[in-house]
Amino acid sequence: MTGEARPLAAVLASHGDRGGASPNAALEAQAEAVRTLTGLPVAIGVLKGTPTIEQALAEAAASGPAQIAVYPLFMADGYFVQKVLNDRIRATETAPEPKLLVPLGLDPALPDLLVQEALTVAEREGFEPATSRLLIVGHGSKLGPASATATRKAAARVALARRFASVTMAFLEEEPFLEDTLRATATVPTIVAGFFFGDGMHAGEDVPDIIAETGANAIYTGAIGNSPTIAPLIAAALTEEVTGQAGSGHP
Repeated sequence: MTGEARPLAAVLASHGDRGGASPNAALEAQAEAVRTLTGLPVAIGVLKGTPTIEQALAEAAASGPAQIAVYPLFMADGYFVQKVLNDRIRATETAPEPKLLVPLGLDPALPDLLVQEALTVAEREGFEPATSRLLIVGHGSKLGPASATATRKAAARVALARRFASVTMAFLEEEPFLEDTLRATATVPTIVAGFFFGDGMHAGEDVPDIIAETGANAIYTGAIGNSPTIAPLIAAALTEEVTGQAGSGHP
């Protein structure tokens, strides 16, 4: 590339969805929206499937940037970000050295987006927020506490909005399990909010199936990662990198 280097190229990184007709639909949609909002080159890469993280980094580097920022579309700063994604980035020896930013699930603006999404779906489905429980469902993990911790922190922030009768949480892979929670309180009007990115097997299939099987009086907002409000949040993080005002991400 000739002339002045682009200030920044971005890579949006996710796990890679399992299940669904279009496995990377949410990732592709958010990347296109971020390109439109920022004018920056934005590549996508997944840990499982294609395009790979390595391919995305090569694409980003080929645009001739002064910086490369990797934005993890993960809901926690756990094993997959700290170990798997970080190791694969470093192994590529990409230049300029990519900076791994704070994951989506830890963005301080995300709880407000969860609230707004839940209110929008509740109004559409005829649920009154003030008399309904908001149940935030996360993945949970047997590999460590990061997933559950991120979900709990988001729920605590959401509760501060005081828009719902109560705010609680459940998980798919650790206690309290979503199925057990819904069966025990099946008659309670419940808005289930998905603390997930994308409509893979968990967000797109498991959660709706559990709601149906338990017969709970519940509606589902879907995965927060599908919301059009996410792209401006990502764009803001990238813009902060360009202007040098970002908070501390991963080294």
